[in-house]
Amino acid sequence: MNLFMPAIQDMSGAFNYGYVSHAGQQGLYKLDLANMRYVKTVDLSNYSCLPKSAQFSSLYGLVIIECESSGQLVLDGLTDAVVSHKFSLTGKPMLSPDSRTLLTLDNQSRHGVTLVVQHVSDGGLKFVFDVKTTLNISSIAFYPSQTTHGYDLYASSTDKEDILFLNLLTGKVEMMTGVGRAMQPSLAQWENPNRPIAASGIFGHYMVTPANEALFVINGETRTVNCEIGGLVHPRAIVWVTMQLQ
Repeated sequence: MNLFMPAIQDMSGAFNYGYVSHAGQQGLYKLDLANMRYVKTVDLSNYSCLPKSAQFSSLYGLVIIECESSGQLVLDGLTDAVVSHKFSLTGKPMLSPDSRTLLTLDNQSRHGVTLVVQHVSDGGLKFVFDVKTTLNISSIAFYPSQTTHGYDLYASSTDKEDILFLNLLTGKVEMMTGVGRAMQPSLAQWENPNRPIAASGIFGHYMVTPANEALFVINGETRTVNCEIGGLVHPRAIVWVTMQLQ
């Protein structure tokens, strides 16, 4: 069984419902989050969709579903009607905090990873571009763009001392090097990435990512390493804490 819940986003719109999937069932159970009870079943058998992950877009109320073996499916979050189904688009979808850009991470190719960028519109998802890279991506972070009102992307590597930067407007790719080698993937727990990367929020300037025995703080504006904190053995988790002074 999987529980799919809407995440906190920049926009004020909120989802009142989540979804639950059961093993082997091509469908979802709609969950009323206020009363914690099922209110509806959503049959996806016509699309052979076994739900694997989900993203909730506050913009236009879309729900993007990753199916186990039948591509990407988009639901209207109000009516649960299928807006679109792209059988050939595989991989985990990840939504920018402003709900405007969807990145799908397709790592099923033998020759590397494909990053598929789509924009969220009132008619569904619009393909923008894709980027192929030989970097084995461990984790991604959306970072406030310096050139637009949206976000750009940073991605860490499972096995190299590199960080990938992707301009989500132009498709331009840059590489940062010298950020230490990640711990072995076998040491990661509960299906977590062996090298997470996390941004400090819409008003922050920094990101953090752990290496095998250190923590690196990265300046997202200059795309350089700000500092390295050593003496850590296999750090696995990152938490940003925001404090409000009164």
